Amino acid sequence: MFSRRTAWPPADEPPLVAGAGVLDLTISNPTAVGLRHSPDLWASLGDPGSAAYDPDPLGILPARAAVADYYRARVPGLDLDLADICLLAGTSEAYAHLLALLCDPGDVVLVPQPGYPLLPMIADLAHVELRPYPLLYDGTWSIDLPALEAAVCPRTRAIVLVAPNNPTGNYLAAEELAAIDALAAARGLAVLVDEVFFDYPIGHVPKVSPITGARAALTFVLSGLSKVAALPQLKLAWAVARGPGPLVREALRRLELVADTYLSAATPVQRAAGSLLAAAPALQAAIRARVRANLDRLRRACVGTSLGVLDVEAGWTALVRLPHLFDDGGRGWARELLHAGVLTQPGELYEMPPAHLALSLITPELEFADGLERVTERVAHVLASGPCSR
Repeated sequence: MFSRRTAWPPADEPPLVAGAGVLDLTISNPTAVGLRHSPDLWASLGDPGSAAYDPDPLGILPARAAVADYYRARVPGLDLDLADICLLAGTSEAYAHLLALLCDPGDVVLVPQPGYPLLPMIADLAHVELRPYPLLYDGTWSIDLPALEAAVCPRTRAIVLVAPNNPTGNYLAAEELAAIDALAAARGLAVLVDEVFFDYPIGHVPKVSPITGARAALTFVLSGLSKVAALPQLKLAWAVARGPGPLVREALRRLELVADTYLSAATPVQRAAGSLLAAAPALQAAIRARVRANLDRLRRACVGTSLGVLDVEAGWTALVRLPHLFDDGGRGWARELLHAGVLTQPGELYEMPPAHLALSLITPELEFADGLERVTERVAHVLASGPCSR
């Protein structure tokens, strides 16, 4: 009765959840951690012009112009053609539309590992196979370029880059972007670059983006209000096409037809896009301040302990390495810490090696500090007396 593509197996065990008295160090929803825009912002969604329905498959022009202005503020002088911008209801939909644009059933898309567990289900629904390429860690993160090139096969159609990556938090290096652009152009591949965390650097980090400069390969840059403006509930994202003119024109012609089939970006949020993006920098600054404060606290808390914080350049997540006492990819430590009243994410959710945890750096600072104290005390207790559950 049901399709094979939705026959996902049930989880081996139920997810860990926060109960009463448990501090949640996993939460990544910016609307649930005390971060708020000015109440005046919401008036922009009440534009009476939203009462009329006059859709544009690629998004109404004022909203696309607001996206172009966002990039121009990031890169002064950047001139984007509004015809190269497609508005969508979230980056998940952007991925789905781009897989439909680029791939036939059975085709292959290369994705980073570690990475966020979003694409596998989207790929299953599109009948597309994902193959990982590794990120290397030697004190900083980098793309294993020889392994990436070796992963390309005759059915490969696209390379996904997440910059900054989630959960590792590394930006693209200039030489990485140049090498992948050349590889993709030589092999006839598209490049999909997810930049949702681009505006959240930690420290002074060189930031390279395919939104600037000439691209030899057909490239799509993805982002949206969910992270840029910390407004995941408003469901507006975009894909900006870059690359050789003939490829971009044909891609947008086809993408317009795909988008016209759904027309899912709502009129009120499109009409408000300029105001919403103009308000983003103030909340971004508040988020960056919290992230940096929590990361500094985490690094200090790990000094002189058996915990180590992996290098992170951007984003909202910190990866913590623990002693390898369990053989279940990190769930053992997550269960141990839940006994201490702290909810954490096992690194295995992101295809990290065993004995790693992911912590949300947008957790309110007092809760984060309390949670860290419980974590370090529990780890010290386990090392001294043994775990209560193996």
